Amino acid sequence: MNTTSTISSSTRDATPRSRSTRWVAAIGALAATVANVALWVGGRAADVGFLVSPLFGPPVMQVGVVSVVLTTLLAFVAGWAVLTLAARRSRQLVRVVMAAAAVTAVVSTAGPLSTALDTATGVLLAAMHLITGAAFLAAAATVRAR
Repeated sequence: MNTTSTISSSTRDATPRSRSTRWVAAIGALAATVANVALWVGGRAADVGFLVSPLFGPPVMQVGVVSVVLTTLLAFVAGWAVLTLAARRSRQLVRVVMAAAAVTAVVSTAGPLSTALDTATGVLLAAMHLITGAAFLAAAATVRAR
């Protein structure tokens, strides 16, 4: 009796690759979160208020550590979902997503810089945007290289 495997090499390769890609995403998201929390803790130690005046909602709100963690993780996961879909299509599309992520990280700094009530808050929150973007790009580069 002869049995033939129905698992193709591409199917066998997909599981370890997607598993390792998930690890890269988790490590990147964790690194960005830890760095941003460290910035927030350092800012609070330096008596930075982290007060912003958003365009919508309450007139003044304080950005807390929970907001920092959730926003970092949400942005990273949303970007990673788009990157994963792009990776299924082509490497060129992955490059496009990476370029869009870099532009988004830089352009999004305008939000905290324009709504912060003091310069230190604006600079630290903007730095958090750039850190999240840099961590995403570092993790995404491993996907592109595969």
